[in-house]
Amino acid sequence: MMNPIICTWDAQLLKGTELVWPDGCRDLIAIMTKDQRPKVICSGLDSSARQIICDTETRFVGVRLAPGVTFPWDTRDSRNMRLDVDLSHYLPTFGQCWSFQIGRELVLNELIRQIDSLACPAPGWVENYFGELRNGLVGNIESLSERSVRRKLVQATGAPPRYWQGLVRARKVGLEVSRTDASLASIAADHGFSDQAHMSREIRRWFGCTPMTLRANREHAMARFTAPDVLCGS
Repeated sequence: MMNPIICTWDAQLLKGTELVWPDGCRDLIAIMTKDQRPKVICSGLDSSARQIICDTETRFVGVRLAPGVTFPWDTRDSRNMRLDVDLSHYLPTFGQCWSFQIGRELVLNELIRQIDSLACPAPGWVENYFGELRNGLVGNIESLSERSVRRKLVQATGAPPRYWQGLVRARKVGLEVSRTDASLASIAADHGFSDQAHMSREIRRWFGCTPMTLRANREHAMARFTAPDVLCGS
């Protein structure tokens, strides 16, 4: 059985905005500010860069979940996997006693306790599917037809094969652009894009920037592309 948790993380942002790139994972996230009630969400799958807007200094403590992990609110409507779900609708008192100063470990322990209580781990075939994607294969499920694969994958993960194939390729190519000085045309060809322009459009679509922007900020980009994500084995 797949481990439902890929990693834990925390961040503290000042007032302003921050872009978060799609990584194929959903997270259980506690959001705390000094002058507002704490909030806990289950983040949805992103298909493009997400803009985080902080009106004041904000703390985030999160648990990153493996693809295919589901919660009761997912079974009611699989579209919830593509949306941020405010857990106050399902767990009204969860996290309400937390404050901006609360310790990271206390928050993580409670988030993990809720995951242990509520989450249903991904079925084994999901791990096999993503294992094939990590190895550069198309990704298949047993001997099912393409239509059946799409249906099962949407039910289990919230997104169809084309989403996962596109995201995995975009993150792989984004990492190569960031860490090497190889020509963009050769990288595009190596990763199956029709040409350099096609690759540039996909990078802009997923990450909201150009390949040259990735290279100009390569340390920052490489840190993002090498963080635990859908490409990591569980």
